[in-house]
Amino acid sequence: MVRKNKRSKRKPLKGFLAFLLFILVLFFLIRPIFTIGYKKLTTARPKMTTYKNVIRGQGYTILSQSQFYAKNDGIVVYGAQEGERVPVDYEIATVNFQDDFSSQKDDLIRIQAAIDYKSNKKAAGKDSYQETPEIKKTIEKIQTSIKDNDFQSMVSDINNLDLITPHNVNISELSELLNEPLEALEEKKEALSKALSQTRSRYISTVPGVISYIFPAGKSLNYKGSFDKFSLAYLDQLHFNPIQQSGVRVKKGKPIFRIIDNLQWYIAVSVHNNSKLKDLEAGQEVSLVLNKKEAIKGIIKEIKESQDKEGVIIISMEEGFEENYTKAKQNAEIILKQEDAYTVPAKAIVEQKKKTGVYVQDIHNLVRFVPVKILAQNDDWAYLEKGDMKNKITLDEKNGEKQVQTITYEDNIVLDPASVQEKQLIN
Repeated sequence: MVRKNKRSKRKPLKGFLAFLLFILVLFFLIRPIFTIGYKKLTTARPKMTTYKNVIRGQGYTILSQSQFYAKNDGIVVYGAQEGERVPVDYEIATVNFQDDFSSQKDDLIRIQAAIDYKSNKKAAGKDSYQETPEIKKTIEKIQTSIKDNDFQSMVSDINNLDLITPHNVNISELSELLNEPLEALEEKKEALSKALSQTRSRYISTVPGVISYIFPAGKSLNYKGSFDKFSLAYLDQLHFNPIQQSGVRVKKGKPIFRIIDNLQWYIAVSVHNNSKLKDLEAGQEVSLVLNKKEAIKGIIKEIKESQDKEGVIIISMEEGFEENYTKAKQNAEIILKQEDAYTVPAKAIVEQKKKTGVYVQDIHNLVRFVPVKILAQNDDWAYLEKGDMKNKITLDEKNGEKQVQTITYEDNIVLDPASVQEKQLIN
């Protein structure tokens, strides 16, 4: 009876071992079936980016401005800072001539001494200096100018003080002058005083605007009510050597400052070989990027096409004056469209049944074709439309538009689509 029970306990163990052996044999038999079509391939997820559809060219700053030049060599005193806006009739600069006027001043001093002598106001040669009310008032003005850092007024008052201060003159130096009538001496004094008053020139603003001492373009980009001269050929031949007025010495004929209308300024963008020109029209609002800085707004004022795919776009600018009024020429980008997008390697793009798309690896490791909409493409990268909130894009088909599911940022894109087929098992 006991022996029979032992035999009955061995039967389940033998059955279990036989089952394991069967599973093992079965695995080796069907394994080749599962591995048929299986491949190890490289995949990559799409990258998020911002796609910009732009027209690139050179941007030229066109300004409505007046430029002022030194009338003589001299020392300049400025009354406004770079970039400061001034009203009409504002004294911007004074140039004190460098010519030697010492002999004329000596003549005036002798004439004044002769007039005083003949008028019995004081005796020539007598040390009788006395501070007059006029001198006292002028000295007070000089002290106030120094306190207020008003160097322009200070220089002017110092020159005036030199003329009104009494000087001791030897009577022997006045022999010829004392023989002349008092009226003739007064006339000589008036004529010489008038001549000496021309020892400096004042520069007054004729229009309101922004003051600048930087001269990047001369008259080549001045706006005078018309854009006729700003053709593609004209802009292409311009060369700029920016100069800046610095220091206190100026030369006759050299520019000393300019007044710019900051409310009316333009950027002319010269374009070569770009078919997107046809997408623009006058009155269109655009964003403009200069030298890869922050985009600024403007409105297209005029489009001057010279040949196919070439021309000049004149943009009336609405912002960015302070950063650009001293720059004559910059790299420019007119942004036609800007949106979020995906980038994938260009080699991942495939065509299937007249549809453009990519192969992706789904959660079951099977290859699946997903349609995409290409915004732009070069040899290395393709920029793809991101789609709406549900990752859907609109495709144009024979029967009209159709919304379809496109890729997401979590999809694994097959980078070698030529080596696989849809529904194939990979990785």
